[in-house]
Amino acid sequence: MNREVAVVVVELKRCPKCGESLALSEFGVCRSRKDGLNLYCKRCIRQKIAESRQNLREYNAARAKAGKGSVQTPRTPVDLHAGFSARRIARLLRKLTPADRVREAIRCGARTQKEIAQVTKLPKDEVCDALAHLLLWTREIRTQIVGHTRMYFINEAAAAVQARGRKQKILPFSSVGALMPGRRPSIKSKRRVAA
Repeated sequence: MNREVAVVVVELKRCPKCGESLALSEFGVCRSRKDGLNLYCKRCIRQKIAESRQNLREYNAARAKAGKGSVQTPRTPVDLHAGFSARRIARLLRKLTPADRVREAIRCGARTQKEIAQVTKLPKDEVCDALAHLLLWTREIRTQIVGHTRMYFINEAAAAVQARGRKQKILPFSSVGALMPGRRPSIKSKRRVAA
């Protein structure tokens, strides 16, 4: 009787971190490497991730502890008007659209573009777009120059109209061109009344 013995060849790879020679199935996939496998075994990678997470927890705890005992920064004008901290206002505003965030920041007391950008944590171009939208299209805010500084305020008239439930009239974009200085409305833009 001849029995054939099947020989199973298991390829091994050495993990440089733990120094063990392990089967290829103990290494994760890494397509950027020549052999297509991670350099370190799965167990060593799990340990490294666990250590990193623990270090991050310790760092955040130490930072939070150091922040509580540190000297308080002076309150911004936003805090004086609303009674909320700037951090709490920013946390509340993050859930809103940029225009809503800017409107609420102005309502909470931010007056200049710089204050609005600090409170809303929006880039300057998004703040400018939102201000333009609120000034020109919905007219929910108004602007005034005070001491060589442009200040923004909630437009009480627009707020009263919205409180009554009336829909505000918004000009179409084509009619805004007629309001630009140096431009005369063309004949094409005027509607002809049908007889």
